[in-house]
Amino acid sequence: MNKERHIYIGIIITLTMTLVMTLVLFTQFNDPTWHDVATTFIFPFIYTIIGAIVVALVGTTIADRVLENYNERLSHGLSKRVIQLLGYPDFSHRIQEDLQRSALIQNKIVLDQSTVSREADLVVVSLDLNWYNKPRKELDLETATKLNRAEQELTQIIQDIDDSQALIVLTVGKLDDSAAITKHLKERRFSTIVNAQGRVLSDIHSLLTTLPPRNNR
Repeated sequence: MNKERHIYIGIIITLTMTLVMTLVLFTQFNDPTWHDVATTFIFPFIYTIIGAIVVALVGTTIADRVLENYNERLSHGLSKRVIQLLGYPDFSHRIQEDLQRSALIQNKIVLDQSTVSREADLVVVSLDLNWYNKPRKELDLETATKLNRAEQELTQIIQDIDDSQALIVLTVGKLDDSAAITKHLKERRFSTIVNAQGRVLSDIHSLLTTLPPRNNR
C-alpha cells in the first residue's frame, strides 16, 4: 500500500506542475482557442484526477487503520484468550480435540469440571441432556433428572461467571425453553446455545474475535 501511495503522490505532483504550467500559459497567451481548451478540458481534467487521488489516499488510509485494528483483534482473539471447558467430559474432550486439530485457534485451554475459572475469557459448558418433544411434566425419569441437574449446573455457572466472560452451552439434547435459567441465558450478552457438535468451533471463533478486551488486556 505504501508503494501505491508513492505512485499517487507522484501523479499529484506531476498534475500540479502541469496545472501551474497551464495557468502560466493561460495568462501569458491571449489565444481564445487555447483558453477554451484549458477551461473546458485541461483544468477540469486535472481537478478531477487530483480530487480522485486525494479521495483514494484518504480512503486507503482509513481502510488500512480499520484492517490493522481488525487483524490485531483477530490475532488476539485466536491466540491470547483463554478457553475453559466445563461439564460433560465426553463433549469437552471432543471439543478440545477439534480445537487442536483445527490448528486455527491457538488459545490456552483449561479443562476444569468443577467451577468457572476467573482466567477464562470463554467458558464452554457441555450438558448431557436427552431430546424430547413433550411437556415437562410428561418426561420420563431419566430425561427429567438430567434436565433438573443441567438447570442446577447452569444456575451455578451463571452465578459464578463474570459479565466480561463469554458463554457457550453445548447439548445435543434440549433445554426447557420456559425455564427461567434458559430465558436468562438467551438474554445474556456474548452467550449462545449450541445443539450441534460441529457448530461449536465456529461459535468459539466468533465469540473469541468479537468479545471486548477484559481487564485492559
